[in-house]
Amino acid sequence: MIKTVCIVFLTLFSLVLAAGPLQAQAMPDSALFEKHRHVDNRDTLPYLLYQSVKASKSAEAPPLLIFLHGAGERGNDNYQQLRHCVGRFLHDTVSGQYPFLLLLPQCPENNRWVNTDWTLLSHRMEPEPTAQLRGVMAVVDSLKACRAVDPDRIYICGISMGGFGVWDALQRYPGTFAAAIAICGGGDPAYASRIKDTPLYIFHGDKDKLVKPVRSRQMYLALKKINSKELHYIHYARLGHLCWNQALATPGIFKWLFSKRNHGQQH
Repeated sequence: MIKTVCIVFLTLFSLVLAAGPLQAQAMPDSALFEKHRHVDNRDTLPYLLYQSVKASKSAEAPPLLIFLHGAGERGNDNYQQLRHCVGRFLHDTVSGQYPFLLLLPQCPENNRWVNTDWTLLSHRMEPEPTAQLRGVMAVVDSLKACRAVDPDRIYICGISMGGFGVWDALQRYPGTFAAAIAICGGGDPAYASRIKDTPLYIFHGDKDKLVKPVRSRQMYLALKKINSKELHYIHYARLGHLCWNQALATPGIFKWLFSKRNHGQQH
């Protein structure tokens, strides 16, 4: 598996998207992505890889950006995970300016990045990660092992169900991520100490009826209490659950993200 991923990365190419803002629901061309499936025992995780235009012009190992989709994009077609937000990463103002490899896993139907009821006011982190999140981290490890990405510049972003996945990954794998963006999700405040050194942006809509806004606020307050290294919390008074387009349109969000590096260093 590692050998396959490495070879694909070395042959990966990017197509420049047309200039101009993408529509919120625009589905990117599948030809822009390399398709893969990670198999571990009986569990299969479909995923896509995209190399930014900027990365294709550099010989250096690029940062890795992981995007975890929401519940509506689950399946086995290795395509529906492109429905929300991905177009923003591919736009020339991001892809053409920042070198990165984008990892887009797809959670299978009837599974979750985190086994919890999203409507609850709180949840406790289970002893073990889901097979789906474990599969994501196995792919990350394979990319690191073949030096396809910079291990000090691994970022994670997620929306809704994927927002829960971001919090779970940060809690379970402290020190792995150089920065994170959690949008309308929730975590376990008891593990805030594992996250405090990771620069973080938190977004939530105050009118969210699917994931209670208090879920994000709980994590923000827990991190603030222990003097989190770098913490940004933005709540939208007039928005509901679908706040991710505004979140990823935050001025300077990608400049902030790609400036972060582990070990207290920035490029």
